[in-house]
Amino acid sequence: MSSAPWSLHVLSEVLAAFTVRSPTALRDVMSRVAEAVDAEITAIMDGAQSDFQHCVGLEDHQKFLLAAAVEERLPVLSLAGVPLHLYWAPLDGGAVMVVGRFREAYSLEERALLRAMGRSIQLSTQMLAALKAEQEAKDLAIREATIDALTGLPNRRYLLAHLGAGLDPSSGGRLQIGLLFIDFDRFKHINDVYGHSVGDAYLQAVGVALGQFHDADTFVARLAGDEFIVVVASANIGILTDLADRILQCLKQPVKIRGRLLHYSASIGVALAEPGDRPQDLLDKADMAMYSVKQLLPGGYACFEPNMLDQARRKAVLESEIRSALLQDEVIAFFQPIISSLHGGVVGFEALARWLHPRRGLLTPKDFIEVAEDAGLLRDLDARILRDACCSFSGWQSVQKGFNPRLSINISAATLQDPTLIERVKESLVSSGLKARNLLLEVTESSLVKNVERAQHNILSLKKMGVKLAVDDFGTGYSSLRYLRQFPVSMLKIDRSFVSGLGQSYDDKVIVETILRMAASLGIQVVAEGVETEEQRAILSRMGCEFLQGYLLGHPLDSPMSDQFLARSERRRNWLRQPIV
Repeated sequence: MSSAPWSLHVLSEVLAAFTVRSPTALRDVMSRVAEAVDAEITAIMDGAQSDFQHCVGLEDHQKFLLAAAVEERLPVLSLAGVPLHLYWAPLDGGAVMVVGRFREAYSLEERALLRAMGRSIQLSTQMLAALKAEQEAKDLAIREATIDALTGLPNRRYLLAHLGAGLDPSSGGRLQIGLLFIDFDRFKHINDVYGHSVGDAYLQAVGVALGQFHDADTFVARLAGDEFIVVVASANIGILTDLADRILQCLKQPVKIRGRLLHYSASIGVALAEPGDRPQDLLDKADMAMYSVKQLLPGGYACFEPNMLDQARRKAVLESEIRSALLQDEVIAFFQPIISSLHGGVVGFEALARWLHPRRGLLTPKDFIEVAEDAGLLRDLDARILRDACCSFSGWQSVQKGFNPRLSINISAATLQDPTLIERVKESLVSSGLKARNLLLEVTESSLVKNVERAQHNILSLKKMGVKLAVDDFGTGYSSLRYLRQFPVSMLKIDRSFVSGLGQSYDDKVIVETILRMAASLGIQVVAEGVETEEQRAILSRMGCEFLQGYLLGHPLDSPMSDQFLARSERRRNWLRQPIV
């Protein structure tokens, strides 16, 4: 049996085990304490499963007896006629620490040491459990912060950290890092048609597909939504474009989700890091390249070029200016007259957006409409023109009997689906005093066909109010004649591309004649847009087209000049009355 100084020394080792995270280390300490009291048997017993680490020389039936003795709290057990003196101490979770010595009982000092040992191990195991729980919580927090929950791929935060390390020369980063920015074409269509759960399942399948490209030099992450990023170390343009090709081919394969085969392509922007690039710089370059693909050839890839950065900056400035213009009332309505082919008088006006830019002067929609659409500002733009046009036009309504000019206003596909459209129209009519029957809302043929189900409520509500519906750019390839009967279409506007060919193209002549005959049979009036020559005017008049619009007949004018134009037209009219319906 060891001397007293040993007990204090070993007890200090047990107390020091509070900082030890490994259960094995704690058991090693327990063994050393057992040596201090000359124990032949040491064990940790845990309910049904017992750990007899130091039961050297004991057979299985003797271990069973030992377990029974501990359970019944017997201080002495006889094994093969030899007394085994036991000491045990409770540990966490029902476990018990057991120390046994043959022949000689434990002294008071040894019992005190064993009690201290048991308490120390108990506290240490509690600390281990707490440390384990803390580490698991940290691991979970790190995973949630760096791993995308839907796909299991690294997320934006992880991606930026990875790029930062790769682009930092001081940390041994490599500047020749390439990046592919992947964005799916028409992904919103999946969520709209099949629901977000199918969209999520599709993204998960994409994550699996892209995971096959992961290797020592390639890192795959999900940025957000349907945007995925592939980072390539030690890259060049050839390596990146080859990888882009392979990824596009992979993603073109149909994906089966809940019994449906979904076919959706992706567009990829390719960028190569340059000295001084930060992670966001590289992402922005690849994003610009991807955007150029979306604009020109969806389903392909494009490499970043410096002029893309200049274009993006100009676009950002223009977007900011448009927002300011809407607040400062710089966007106003101009009016182009619609003329009767019979008497040459004004029967209505089309309101067109114009921007009175403080530096660049008068701008037409072709100068800003694309940026406004990308920025989600079309509804605000349409609302502004609707309000301004109604207020201006209400003052022109002639008091002469039988003359009732109409106001046509273009609205975008976004506005056609806007749940606030009906209230906006009502407010504009009430505030201006314009009658609902004098208002026609023009929608492009493509927006009517593509968004008919979403727009159905608004279209039918407009009809109940008395507001008419006109289809603009008719004949440009999206025709669905069923919709002309399904919805209250009052007017078709023949696209200027067909009018410009009259007198030169037999095909254009046949198309225009067909539209006029069809509209007449359906009781729908027709306006021919883009009339710029006397020949075109004469041909359309002979064909029986009732209403004409174009530069030959009148340019878009601001409100005061349109008022004057209308007054001159009234004086010239031969008093033949043919109101537009």
